[in-house]
Amino acid sequence: MLDQADRELQAWVQGILPEAEIVLGPPRQLEGKHGVSLYLLALADSRPAWVNRQASKQVALRYLITTWAAQEEQAHAQLGKLMVAAMEKRQYELCLEELPATLWAALGMVPRPVLTLWVPYSIEQQERVIKLVRGPLVVQGAPVRSLHGIVLGPGDIPIMGAGVELPALQLRSSTDTRGRFFFATVPGESQSFQLIVKARGYRQSVTVEQSLSEKEPLAIRFTSFDAR
Repeated sequence: MLDQADRELQAWVQGILPEAEIVLGPPRQLEGKHGVSLYLLALADSRPAWVNRQASKQVALRYLITTWAAQEEQAHAQLGKLMVAAMEKRQYELCLEELPATLWAALGMVPRPVLTLWVPYSIEQQERVIKLVRGPLVVQGAPVRSLHGIVLGPGDIPIMGAGVELPALQLRSSTDTRGRFFFATVPGESQSFQLIVKARGYRQSVTVEQSLSEKEPLAIRFTSFDAR
């Protein structure tokens, strides 16, 4: 995880400044002999220079690096060593852009010399196991049939514009001026499937059986549209 990137960056800094105290967190005026602050400032997409470097997915971690010491020139010397080492390390990308005043204000500090470092973080992707095809492709057809019906209201009056849905097949239709609907293709082998009918704010669920005749329309009746 990201803590692994923290540890690797800490080890790199420790190799350059072996006696420095290394602190993870936002920069601040710290007491002590001398040290380095490493602050994970942002995460971003992989840097252009890293394209095709690795097969795994990469993101870029932007660290803000500051130094402190009893004497300011000592802090500058430490920062300079880190800057030169970062330029020589191909894995990292050094950024010397000036930080905006708003960031310093948010950190509660006066502006000071810093460098920012883009550090790659790789996300290992598991390889997909692809099974070999050990025989010829066999295509089996499934029987289909059509489904048509009529939606009726009280007194067996056809209802125009009623919504008819087959949720399992993601099919939708609506009734015509004679209250009729039609689905050209539905499974012929299914034992049964649900039909949802909506009319004038009412909803009715109908189970369509396999034995239903294709010649006779399926009649769906709403007995009442009285106010609830």
